[in-house]
Amino acid sequence: MNLSYYAKKRLTDLSVNIVMLIMLFFTLLPIVWMVYLSLKDSTDIAIGKVGLRQAGREILEIVPDGEGIIALSADGGLTRFKATDLSRLSQATYKTSATSYLVEKDYVWLASTNKGLLRVARNDFNSVSRADFSSARIDAGKVTTTYIKREGDFVFVSLDYKKFADVWKFDAKTLQLVGVLTQAKQKYFPKAGSSRLAGSNLEIKEQSGEIFSTTKIDNDIFVGTSTGWVYKYDPLGLQVVAKARVPHGHLLVRFSNYVDMWKNVNFGLYLRNSIIICGFTMVFAMTLATFAAYSLSRFRFPGSDFFSNTILATQMIPMIMYLIPIYIMFVKFTVLTNIPVKGTFPGIILIYSAWFLPFSIWILRSFFAAIPRELEEAALIDGCSRFRVFWHVALPLAMPGIIATGIYVFLNAWDELMFAWVLTNSDTMTIPVGIRLFVGNYQNRFDLMMAAATVATLPVVVIFFLLQKHIVKGLTAGAVKG
Repeated sequence: MNLSYYAKKRLTDLSVNIVMLIMLFFTLLPIVWMVYLSLKDSTDIAIGKVGLRQAGREILEIVPDGEGIIALSADGGLTRFKATDLSRLSQATYKTSATSYLVEKDYVWLASTNKGLLRVARNDFNSVSRADFSSARIDAGKVTTTYIKREGDFVFVSLDYKKFADVWKFDAKTLQLVGVLTQAKQKYFPKAGSSRLAGSNLEIKEQSGEIFSTTKIDNDIFVGTSTGWVYKYDPLGLQVVAKARVPHGHLLVRFSNYVDMWKNVNFGLYLRNSIIICGFTMVFAMTLATFAAYSLSRFRFPGSDFFSNTILATQMIPMIMYLIPIYIMFVKFTVLTNIPVKGTFPGIILIYSAWFLPFSIWILRSFFAAIPRELEEAALIDGCSRFRVFWHVALPLAMPGIIATGIYVFLNAWDELMFAWVLTNSDTMTIPVGIRLFVGNYQNRFDLMMAAATVATLPVVVIFFLLQKHIVKGLTAGAVKG
C-alpha cells in the first residue's frame, strides 16, 4: 500500500500518541490504585475483596408503629412498612457505622462512630438532630459496636473499643454534651462486650440470610434477616404471608481513614521530620555538589580524573553495605566524644548528604560543561573575578540542572527507609518508617497505610507542579556537551 507522506506522518503520530497514553496509564495505575485502596476497609484489602462494597443492611430491630412497622438496619436505615402487606411507606438512610438504636414514643435515637448521636422524629424521618461525641484518641475503624440508653432527661452513649470505658452524657432535649463519665461503661452498660443477638429457633423455608431480629404483633411474627429481608410470618399457617426488603446499603467509601491515620501513629511528627531532613539534605548536597562540579568541569588539577571516576565508583556499591559500618561509627563516635549522633537530625542529614553527593556532582558536572567557556572568558576580560563569573554567569545558566538534581535528591531521601529505620529514634523517624508502623504484630491496617502513602505523595506532587518548568529544562540542559 502506497501512502502519502502526510498519511504516514498522521499514522506515525497516532501510533506515538497511543503508545504514550498506554505508558501514562501504567504509570498512573499504581497511584490511582493506592488512592482507591486508601478509601476501603482494611479487612476487605486483607482478604482480597478489592471491589466496591455496600454497607451491610442487617435488620437489627423491628418495632411496631401504629398500623405499620419500622425496620432498623445496620447502615443507619429506617424503613417504615405497612403491616398488612409490607409495602414501603417511607425510608431514610443515615449511612452510619457500628450503629445501635434506642426507640421511644416520639423519637428513634441512633448512636454510631461516624455520625455521632442522631435523634430522628418517628413521624418524619427527615427531621434529624445531631450531636458529636468523637474523640481524638478513637480509631473509628476499630469500633465494633456502640451502646445507647436513656435515663430521665439524659441519654448515655459508649463504645466497644479496646479498653475504652467512658460514657458520654447528653441532654435529651438540647442534645448538648453534659459531660464524660470516666470508667462508667460497666455501670450503665453491664452487658457490654457480650453479643446482643439472642438468636432465634424460628425457621422459614423462604428465609434469606441469618435471622437478626423478630417481633410479634398480634398473631403475626415479623422477622428481619442479615440480608435486609423482612418477613411477615403466620405461625398458625406456618407460611410467609408477605415479604419486603430494605434498600441497598450505601457504598462504603471510608474517607475517615484519612482522619484515623493521624490517630494510630504520630504521622504529623513523621511528616515534619521528613520535610526537615530531606530539605536540609537537598540544600547541603546541592551546595557542595555545585562547587565541586564546577571545579571539575572548569579546572584541571592533579588527580581530577581519578577523583571524578572515584565518586562515580562509590555508587556501584549497594547502600546496604554501608549500614553496619556507619552504625558502628555512630556508636564509637558517641562513646568517644559523648556527643549523640544516632537518632538526631544532624546524624541522618549527614549520612544522606554524603550518600547523594557523589551522584549529584557527576550529574551537575555535565550541566556546567555544557555552558560555553566564551561567556566566562568575556566576563573575566570585563574585570569579573573568578567567583563573580561563577556566581553571575555559570550558576544562573546551570540553575535548571541544579533544581532537577535537587529534586532527585529530595525524592530519594523522602523514600529512603533502611537508614531511617536504623539511625533514627521515635523523635526523628521519617514518613517511610511511620508508614511501616501500620503493620503490627496483631493487626495490619492496610487502609491507613494506603492513606498515609497518599498523603506522603502530596508534597512531591506539589513540588513537581511548582517546578515542572525547571525540571523540563534540567532534563534537556547539558545534553549537547560533556
